[in-house]
Order: sequence, then structure tokens, then C-alpha cells
Amino acid sequence: PEPELAQMLSKVTTSTALCRRTAFSRRILRPLATYGKRYNGSQRVLPFLPPFVEELGPATSTKIEQAKSLHPTFYIDEKYVQAERERIFGTHWFAACHTAELSNPGDVKVLEVGSNSIILTCDKSKKIHAFYNVCRHRGARVCSTDQTGCKQLVCPYHWWAYRLDGSLKSTPPAATAQERKDTLALQKVPGLETFAGIVFLNQAPNPPPLSDYLGDLPEKLKRYDLDNMEFSGKKAYTIKGDWKLIAENFVDFYHINAVHPELSRFSRVDDHQPYQGKGQYVGFVTNPLTNSGGPGDLHNFNLFKGLAPIEKSSALFFQLFPNVSVTIYPHSVYTLMTFPTSTPGVTKESLALLMAPGARKEEDTEEEYKAKCEKLLAFVVNINDEDVEAIENLQQGLHNAREQGMHGEFLPKYDWPVHRFQNMVLDGIQGKLVNEDIMPVLSKRFEKKVVE
Repeated sequence: PEPELAQMLSKVTTSTALCRRTAFSRRILRPLATYGKRYNGSQRVLPFLPPFVEELGPATSTKIEQAKSLHPTFYIDEKYVQAERERIFGTHWFAACHTAELSNPGDVKVLEVGSNSIILTCDKSKKIHAFYNVCRHRGARVCSTDQTGCKQLVCPYHWWAYRLDGSLKSTPPAATAQERKDTLALQKVPGLETFAGIVFLNQAPNPPPLSDYLGDLPEKLKRYDLDNMEFSGKKAYTIKGDWKLIAENFVDFYHINAVHPELSRFSRVDDHQPYQGKGQYVGFVTNPLTNSGGPGDLHNFNLFKGLAPIEKSSALFFQLFPNVSVTIYPHSVYTLMTFPTSTPGVTKESLALLMAPGARKEEDTEEEYKAKCEKLLAFVVNINDEDVEAIENLQQGLHNAREQGMHGEFLPKYDWPVHRFQNMVLDGIQGKLVNEDIMPVLSKRFEKKVVE
């Protein structure tokens, strides 16, 4: 019975004695120390996965021709989604924000990921930091909102003040010796790196380099100046859907005709091609883009400089596991960052639009350029609003599908990106990278044209 199992696990008995001796279960229930993460020097064990994972997971973790879509229980079972959140966002690199949002000294962002709250800052030397939002005095939240021009971080409970690099500045009205202050800095998030204008975090102690996760993706993006883009606009969402559904919806170009009538004229379903290599991402392209009289038409803006000829008429789509969806047009980029909340089935999402360096046409005034950017933002927001409606409908439908014991089906021509992402999840909860051996062999046609 489940209560007895929970009691047994609380005594930290070895996992191999509790799981069935199948290859799949041995991959999932690894020694506890593997999934520990460190808080103030202590080890905390991440939650165990419910037994249904080893029963239902293998139907998806096989080659797509024989595979079934991830079972609905993976999206709605409360114990599982909590364990998944802790294992994936607690041990893997994930996207936190854009470097453009932390480009000036005094910029501060507050990020909520499940039950964890994180502060990101830009100090006076323009270095980016990330700390847990916990005062070292009594554990109160130090920050509650994003800020600009911030000089110091002050806890509202007893006014303990911290510098933007996290070091303790003062403990008014008490005087605290400097040697003790040096031990009371805000606790840093162990891993912080940047890539493609995005800040990535990793909460595991001594995390591997971000490059180990990215694989060959940096090579694909080397002609795009993503570190110097202009932040143009954003929109925040609270979505009644599991974070995985949002990622899966992004990589599912099969739904474009049904859900996105305006987008389908600019980015047609049958013009999508794989752009996939090895790494913790899903990648494909639309080529050629079709000018349709809309705000995304290529003649509206200057393009990224230095692109290959085929890239000048292509849109690139990458889902960087786990939580950032990146759409790269020849003149702009828009991203979706998703953050699971402490409420199962509810996700916070941040949409951002960034323009290529020098995107403004020489003949456009600043006001005309701004108006074009606003129309482009409205275009991508409308696409995302349509997606949110579809995602929330799917989340509701999965409750019914679970009652029927139904696995979804894959159409390999269209669903290989969803299959890859779902296997990233199944491998990710085990602390592993995706198993490339079961991924399909995909066309390299676009990649070959890039290097011609």
C-alpha cells in the first residue's frame, strides 16, 4: 500500500530492494545520493517517482514506429508532477531570463520555480548573479518584485541589507563583525551560464558545463548575433496546463493549420524540415518563409548580418530542454520560457520579443520602427494566445483520457519532435541525457544547404 511504501522510503532503504528487477526500473530508481542536492551544506533527497512510471514509461521510450505518446497520468498525477519538477528543474540546466533583462547595474529579477524563489541581479560591474530568495537571518523573502536601478537588496523583516553580488552589507541596528558577515551572504544558485542571450541556471551542486547539454546547437546558431539583440516587448501568462504540454505544443507544427490560420500563410506545415543534431534540444525549420502581407514579412526589417543564403528565408525553431522555446526569424527572435508552479497543472509563462541588432530600416523613423515592432509583437502574442487555448483544452481532455486508460498515438512524419521531447522527460527524471539510440534518422537536407 502507498502509505506503507512512503514509510519505507522515509527510512532511506536502498532503492534496488524496492523496485522490480527490470532494466527500466533500475534506470529510474537509482541510488539516493545521485539525486541529492545541497542546501547550506546539507544533502536533500529528491522525491521518488510513483510506481506507474516504470509501468507506463516504456510505451514511450522506444522507437517512434512502435511508441505511444506519454500517458495522460504524467500530466495530471500530483505526486508525479512534483517529483518531476524537483528532479528536472532541481538537477538540469534551465532557462531563467534574457541577458537583456539584466543588462544594467541595479537590474533585479525575481523568479519562481515550483516552491523555490530565486533572485537574479546585475551588479555594478555588470556581472549577473543568482541567489535563493531567502534572508540568512530568519528565512524571509528578500525580494518580491523585479526592479531597476536597485542599489541593495533589503529584507523587509529586519532590514538586513545585501549587495547586488549577494554579500551581506549590514544588519541594522546591530553591528556584525566582518568575518561573520563573510559567512552570511545570500546562498548562490550553484550553476549560472549564458548562451544565446539567455541566462541558464542549474541547482545541482557542481553541475556539468552547459555545453554538455547544448551539443551541436551552438554551431547551428553561430551566424546569429543573439547576445546583442534589442529587447522589444514581453507578455506574462498563467496557463492552466502542465509545462510539458506547452513545450510539446511548440514543437508540434502539425497543429498549425487547425489552430493558427494567420501563421499558416507565413509558415506552412509542409515547409517544415528537421534541423536536429545531438543535444538536449528539439530543432526544425520552416523554409521558405512566405511573405503574406503580415508584420513578420522579411522586408519590414533588416536581417541578422552574416547569415547563410538559405537562413535569410528560414525560421528556426528550437526547444531547449526543459523550458525555453526559441523561434528565430531572419530579423527577430521570440521566446517562451515556462516555469512550473507549486500547483500541479498550472504554469507561468513569459513571452519575449527581441530584435536583431540593427533591425531598423534606414528609411524608417524611430516611431515607424517602434510601430512595426509593436505589430510584430501583437502577431506573436496572437499566435501564443491561440496556443494557450489549445493547451488548456488538452489539459482538460487528458483527465478524461486517463479515465479511459488511453495512450496517444504518434504519426512519425509530424510527431518526431514530440517523441524526442517526451523521451527527454523520461530520461531527464533519471538524471540522464536523451537516449539518441531510439531517435529516428532524420533528413539533413536543410543542414547541407546551410554549409553550401
